[in-house]
Amino acid sequence: MAQTLTPATPPTAGSHLVLTDISWEMYEKLLEVFAEHPSLRMTYYKGTLELMTPLPEHERYSWTLGRLVAALSEELGMEIVGLKSTTWRSQSKTAGIEADECFYIQNEALVRGKLKIDLTVDPPPDLAIEIDATHSSIDKMAVYAELKVPEVWRWQKGKLTVNILSDTGYVECGTSLAFGSFPVKELARFMQPDAQKGENARLREFREGVRQQLRS
Repeated sequence: MAQTLTPATPPTAGSHLVLTDISWEMYEKLLEVFAEHPSLRMTYYKGTLELMTPLPEHERYSWTLGRLVAALSEELGMEIVGLKSTTWRSQSKTAGIEADECFYIQNEALVRGKLKIDLTVDPPPDLAIEIDATHSSIDKMAVYAELKVPEVWRWQKGKLTVNILSDTGYVECGTSLAFGSFPVKELARFMQPDAQKGENARLREFREGVRQQLRS
């Protein structure tokens, strides 16, 4: 059974609540009210608000994929800005979401010195990551499309997909806008926990694999 979420009751892992007929003003108020619970994720789309707290499985995959993206950018000599689960919202689109991980890559220079980003004047993040460990009641890809996020990676059932925004929505692609011809789907090999190797050892193995590919 889903836990009822209130400011006085800290949400536990796996909590899930869906509210309908929520105004934009109420959504923004709830963002303020639950700001003290950073593990609580909110998704808002055209009057429907979903509140979820991620499971440990979800957080581990998110942490791992975020580290792989950061390591890949370093090995490729690219600058990035990582903003983790920042809330991205647009009142005109009545849409808001907190990605599991998100990055500025192509537009890194435009936000490099900023601690506050305003989507009315700044571009959206270049890459968002969604870990689909549990079922969402809101179409998160539709929310990302409203916010014009050009690229979303999804991890679901052991598979990494790269989704590129088109005029009609997201299209699954074999290559990444952010990382060009690099075969980013190979990151999936380093996503699953390994009882024989620690996470840092796996990351070093990944870095060496990237270097070998660059030398070939």
